[in-house]
Amino acid sequence: MSNLKNGPENGSMATNMEEVKLLGKQMERLRDNNELEQDNRVSDPAQSDDVSKMKKREND
Repeated sequence: MSNLKNGPENGSMATNMEEVKLLGKQMERLRDNNELEQDNRVSDPAQSDDVSKMKKREND
């Protein structure tokens, strides 16, 4: 995203079609919960509806 004229602000919307296309490509590469579990990872807990499903890592 360094090619943006004005740096993106947290929570701001896309300002042009080029940025919309870039964000769409990023979203296509996002992994779902099943794919994350295969890599022993969990989704972002701040955005999860049910935090009780989170697994504690062995070394924590």
